[in-house]
Amino acid sequence: MTQNINLKEIEKKAYRDSQQDGLMEVMMGLILMTFGGFFYSPVFAFYILLIVFAGRIVEFIRRRYTNPRIGFVKFHKDDSKDALTGVFLFEVTVIVIMFTLISLFGNVKDYSQWVDWAPLFFGMILVGPFAHAQSRSGNVRYTGYAILSVILGLFFSLAEFASGSTGLILYLVLMGGFLFISGLFIFAMFLRRYPLATTGGA
Repeated sequence: MTQNINLKEIEKKAYRDSQQDGLMEVMMGLILMTFGGFFYSPVFAFYILLIVFAGRIVEFIRRRYTNPRIGFVKFHKDDSKDALTGVFLFEVTVIVIMFTLISLFGNVKDYSQWVDWAPLFFGMILVGPFAHAQSRSGNVRYTGYAILSVILGLFFSLAEFASGSTGLILYLVLMGGFLFISGLFIFAMFLRRYPLATTGGA
């Protein structure tokens, strides 16, 4: 039993160390901001490419900057099915909650009301990946991201705007901007904390 607990703690620490470069926040922030921009102009449609290649981009940067500093750990994927099931159930729960809220305070057949409540919907959807990262790493910063995501989502859903999609755009851009800037700051601190060792010549 003790060995089991220790193994989980070791895995949690390894995952926490692997995420200390802030690149997850940088990439997620970029995706959210460009996704928000897409509602403003189709020119931001390249956000789809960011989603498709996000893993490869982060992996490339980590091979160049992160791995030479702290090493590399390959995590097993035995629980991927359970994780996908958990994400699916969470998203279904969010949809049910949104349906209930709109039923209580409006009309579910009115498309504009779904648009008005879209910021809260996305704010709650993002709680899923943040909660997953927190459970795997034990890092409280992900809890802070989740709380901020819901608060901003609720605020921009309740605020009144001339255009229905304005609240969603503002939520995506501000939440994405916060994650992007936070990630850059964490990455800069990471590079400063773990400078590359210089090899001295004879």
